[in-house]
Amino acid sequence: MKNITDRGRKILSRVFRVISVSAASLILQACYGVLPPDEPQAMYGMPPAPNDISINGQVFSNKTGDPIFGIKVSVEGTTYTARTNEGGNFYISSVPIQDVYNLKFEDVDDIYNGGLFKDKTIPLKPEDNQYYINFVTDMELIKQSNAE
Repeated sequence: MKNITDRGRKILSRVFRVISVSAASLILQACYGVLPPDEPQAMYGMPPAPNDISINGQVFSNKTGDPIFGIKVSVEGTTYTARTNEGGNFYISSVPIQDVYNLKFEDVDDIYNGGLFKDKTIPLKPEDNQYYINFVTDMELIKQSNAE
């Protein structure tokens, strides 16, 4: 008789354990809601156009062909600027969309980047639906530094 009573208690204990876990999970879901799916749901129609564009490129010397470090690149009419790195590369992000971008290249550190380079302005017109512009340009060397 004792074995039957113990077996009944074990079964009831397991049933109450399952009910408790289920109730706890329902309470947590009620408090925190259902989590959104990891992947976005499909949308219909054309995606919205971005509000900005990214411009990157490389600047090098037209005389030596070497990349130029420290050239200030700016988009005229805006406050967006960048400096070239050791490889002559620059990157300007989140520039508002315009019909034409006038990129101004200035040698602001005199002869410390291998020489004195003439300022240059390039009008750049992006193609339709182009939100990333990549290009290469050169700068005219006016005076070489004494190190060369």
